[in-house]
Parts: sequence; C-alpha cells; structure tokens
Amino acid sequence: MNKRITSSENKDIKKLIKLANKPRLRKESKSFVVEGKRELEMAFSNGFLIKKIYCNPNIVDPKAIKSEYDSEIIEVNNDIYSKISFRSSTEGLVGIVFQKNSNFKLDDGKNNLAIILDGIEKPGNIGAILRSCDSADVDLIILNNEKCDLYNPNLIRSSLGSIFSLNIVSMESDNTLDFLKDHKFKIYATSLKSKNSLEKIKFGNSSAIVLGSESSGISKFWLNNSDELIKIPMLGLVDSLNVSVSAAITLYEVNRQNNFNR
Repeated sequence: MNKRITSSENKDIKKLIKLANKPRLRKESKSFVVEGKRELEMAFSNGFLIKKIYCNPNIVDPKAIKSEYDSEIIEVNNDIYSKISFRSSTEGLVGIVFQKNSNFKLDDGKNNLAIILDGIEKPGNIGAILRSCDSADVDLIILNNEKCDLYNPNLIRSSLGSIFSLNIVSMESDNTLDFLKDHKFKIYATSLKSKNSLEKIKFGNSSAIVLGSESSGISKFWLNNSDELIKIPMLGLVDSLNVSVSAAITLYEVNRQNNFNR
C-alpha cells in the first residue's frame, strides 16, 4: 500500500517545497523537483534515478504509476498537491529526481554542433534554447558564467523535458576554449557589434555558437577569443531578438547549410 500524506505540515512536503525553491539545497542534495508525466518519463528513459513520486489519486491512477516506475509512490490530496505543483494545468505527478554526471563523447568523425550559453540569466530562455537544441540535434551544450541553476523548475518546464536528453556540461570559459580547440571547432559568437550577417557565414566544419546574456551580451572573453562574430540581419527598428529566438535561428541555419545531415 502506498504511503499517504494528508497534512501540508508534513516534513517531507516542506522539504519538497524547499527543494523546488532553493538552488543551494538542490546543489547540496544533488536532487531536484520534476513535475509532469512527460518530464518524468523523459528523465527515467534517459537514466535519471527517480527517488520519490508524489501522486494525486484524484488526477492519476497510483497503481499505473507504480507499475511504470521503480520508485516510492506517495499519495497526496488536492490541497497538498496545489502547494507542491507549479502549473495551472497538470497531470497529478511531482517527483524528486537525482542529478547524474554528464558522460559525453563527441564523434570527431562528423561535423559536431555545440552551443555555449554565456551568463544567460532567465530560466525560461534557457529552457526554450534547450528545446531548440534538441530539435536541431545539438551535440553539446556548455554553460559558462552560470547565472541560473540548471535544475530550476521553470527551466525544466520550459524545456519540455529536453534537458534530460541532451549533453549539458558546466565549464569555465578558458577550459571551454581549450576543449573546443582540441576538437577542432570553429567558434562563432553572436554580437550586435558584428558586421558579419548570419546568412553569409559558411558553417562547414564543427561549429560552436556562443550566446550571451539578455542584458549585456557575450562576455569580453568570447569577444576576444571567438573566430568570428556574427549577427542575425534585422529588417525593422528593433536591433535584437530574444536570446532563445536567436539561438533557434542560428542553429537551424547551421543545419540548413549542412542539408540537415551533419
């Protein structure tokens, strides 16, 4: 029989809420909160260990969830579920998931595509970028100058679970540069200072795209160490796009030039 919790004062519920809201606690415990059936399925299918699943039996069948996951299932009522869920419409499931080490290996026999997120702050933008990375078959995402916790619930939600299927690592900028050079990447940084319009760039070999923060753009390090600065042509009065839109346009231009067959 599944454990049931009926009081919002329960210590496990309080811990869950803290875990969802405190990056420091996620870092210390090496765990994070995931809401939603699709997101939990993607985490599980990509090798993430799910510690607990809090289930609202008024929304979803606990027996079906128990048969699908080798995890502790805890039933909660409507009142508690409203306190631990983040979405206005949901599927009755909130899980605690353990982080896992990123073990990736690039295939140096193909044209790899990497993206460097340099100090991007907003979780919704990072999540949207990860969705584009999944769609564009990006081989590696590297986080520099992190301003946002990768396991922020808003980031996970906006990624639609694609965070679990991608190769994502955190590195210092100088280590990133060394890594990219070792693997023969050409580095393109998006910048309003560039005179090189995106459609005129020839993305032939392994390419790394650097995207900067919403407020200040790419860092001085990447301004100085990229092979080329590039920009998306703007036809109106506004001189820039949301960073997630810029990412999608740039990634698809790289794939278009490679006939979507890198």
